[in-house]
Amino acid sequence: MGKKRGALVVGVIAAGVLMLGGCSATGGQGSSAPSSSPTVSAEPPSPTPTPTPTPSATPTTPAVTQPVAKTVKAGVVASGVTATASGTGPMNVSYERKGEFAVVVALNCSACRGVATVTAAGRMSPFGRAAAPLRGSFLMDVFKNDPVKQTFIVDAQGSWTVTLQSWNDLPTVSGAQSGTGPAVLFFSDDVSRLKVDFRPAKAGESFSGRAFTTSDKPLLFGESGAFSKTFEVDLPGVLAIQTNGTWTVTPVS
Repeated sequence: MGKKRGALVVGVIAAGVLMLGGCSATGGQGSSAPSSSPTVSAEPPSPTPTPTPTPSATPTTPAVTQPVAKTVKAGVVASGVTATASGTGPMNVSYERKGEFAVVVALNCSACRGVATVTAAGRMSPFGRAAAPLRGSFLMDVFKNDPVKQTFIVDAQGSWTVTLQSWNDLPTVSGAQSGTGPAVLFFSDDVSRLKVDFRPAKAGESFSGRAFTTSDKPLLFGESGAFSKTFEVDLPGVLAIQTNGTWTVTPVS
């Protein structure tokens, strides 16, 4: 790969953000992104610090603020260590993060009905939500001051499983990736732009992307309705996608 990767530190709007830790040139562990499994290339990167993303159109999502009664413990998430939890119906999931990295939450809700939401008490918008049945990934803990011990909510109808891992442990992908619904992808491509082709599942639906890169230019972007557009995104880095629709994201130089 062309660009040397250090330790991904990202800032979102007015808050200090984190962190892709130093990685060797070895393959990552299993991905938990969308059901359209992307092709994995070898070598998980290491990002660098200090950004302030520039938002484009951000889709609105309903407020989800109510905690639920039952809690299941997923355990510890660390470098090379994943945590898992299972449940039925709405439940809190608690875990402990050991290290400075963002956490990827992979939800398997293929036996669910209605809409599945991953959120936390007090949030005005969820980490992610999509129509069930679904398998999708969401990104948490991107801020430097996020607590080590965390609890989030899976609000779903039916049985589900979550797997939590460091974003440093995601396998890297390269070239065009396609899928439906939410996903977290770690691109190894050394390019300056990302082309997004989006088709909503229904009228008025949006695509929202958060790119955390190895440069000082993390980016928040999104649009409503079908579109094909190229964004300035300095890869390699992590891309978190939130939508119900179908997408293809293609790194372009």
